[in-house]
Amino acid sequence: MLQPKAKFFIMRRVRRRFHCSDIRYRLECSEIHYKPNKHQMKPKHLKHEVFIAFQELIGSRFTVAQAVSVYMASPFCSHSEPKPARQFVYRNMKRLLQTGELEKIGPDGGWQKYRFTESFNARLTSNVSPLSGQSMVLAASKICGSLTERLNQQKLELLTTMGETEEYDAIYKELPEMRGQIQSLYNDSRDRCSKLLGKVKALENLISLNSR
Repeated sequence: MLQPKAKFFIMRRVRRRFHCSDIRYRLECSEIHYKPNKHQMKPKHLKHEVFIAFQELIGSRFTVAQAVSVYMASPFCSHSEPKPARQFVYRNMKRLLQTGELEKIGPDGGWQKYRFTESFNARLTSNVSPLSGQSMVLAASKICGSLTERLNQQKLELLTTMGETEEYDAIYKELPEMRGQIQSLYNDSRDRCSKLLGKVKALENLISLNSR
């Protein structure tokens, strides 16, 4: 059996330990309670040129590459090279992710996709006046016209390259002894044909996004 004095010291140590644990627990709870929520951050300023370009992507799911393409096709684009344009667009996308105006879509095996939230749509509504709305329509029309013109150029070049490839193939069948001279030319034209098909597909996707 413990002596009264020993029992007093043990109870004092128990109460002190419990008291310290209780204070630490309260401090931890207060830190969690007052932890800032990134989704409550105020909307950050966006430059006019990127704000106009991003409006073309509202209501659709898009990748970073598609956002960059839409921005570079915009008449308000302030970058002429793809690399700085991509860095500029990505920086602005990160800001919108922090404020909750942009969200990631679960990957489906391909590139990461994004979409704008209602917060961005609300910002758009609050910032659009009749005059700016008219400017947006004109800007969208210019973008669509620019993309369509580019698409037609790429289609024409694609047809030319396909004709070149077919002609090399026809000559090879008629004059097989020219195989050494024709093979490299045929391979080059076929590679260019594949790249042009990719460009045509990309432009068609962008026109489809812009028309929504």
